[in-house]
Amino acid sequence: MAYRAPRHPHIEKHARRQTLMARIVGLVLIWGVVGIMALLAERTVPPEHLPWKPLSVIDPVGVATKAKAARTGEDPAACRAVLTQGGLSFREVQETSADGTCQVRGALRFTGGMAPLRPADVSLTCKEALAVSIWERQVVQPAAFEVLGEAVTAIDNYGSYACRRIYGQAEGPVSEHASANALDVAGFKLANGEVISVLKDWNDPGPKGRFLHRVRDGGCRVFVTVLSPDYNAQHANHFHLDMGGSPLCR
Repeated sequence: MAYRAPRHPHIEKHARRQTLMARIVGLVLIWGVVGIMALLAERTVPPEHLPWKPLSVIDPVGVATKAKAARTGEDPAACRAVLTQGGLSFREVQETSADGTCQVRGALRFTGGMAPLRPADVSLTCKEALAVSIWERQVVQPAAFEVLGEAVTAIDNYGSYACRRIYGQAEGPVSEHASANALDVAGFKLANGEVISVLKDWNDPGPKGRFLHRVRDGGCRVFVTVLSPDYNAQHANHFHLDMGGSPLCR
């Protein structure tokens, strides 16, 4: 007959009680540490680095900016409130639909508060508009002053909305342009009248090239997808900036 260890109900009950108490104490300590760290972060870490802090166009780009812009952009009212609080003015764009796959809903066009887009009739989803405004204010303008010694007075673009699939193919995923959730930036006009071109100046070893690389790299901290001449030949003359799809920075 196999040996069976004797049972001691009172000892086993005491052991279970001790194990439960140890777990409770451990959880209390863990949450206490988490609370202290959150309190310290609340008081010492800038808001652009904290995902639970409200997004502001006025704040510099931080580690939480991209996630907060994407989240805020999903709420039309909250998105427009952030733009308004940041001094941006805009007008609403009528909804459009084509071929059952291309739909522009809740889009807007900027009318002031940042360097104007050229041409001006660019419809953007609020999420894309929010990212563009942060990029213009916190990346493009600082880079222009520090690298070129001039302000950017206009941003040249090839448009936002285009009812098509990626690269205009007959099949495959629908482009972010099909919902006005992307912007193709071709260049930047400076206060002195000079124009910095992605096509002509990307490989410039001087200030023009450094400026373009800097605004591309800064865009990767704001937009979900950033494609540049480093990506492929199709982007040799522009930056593709969008707030959808898979994260990619090239």
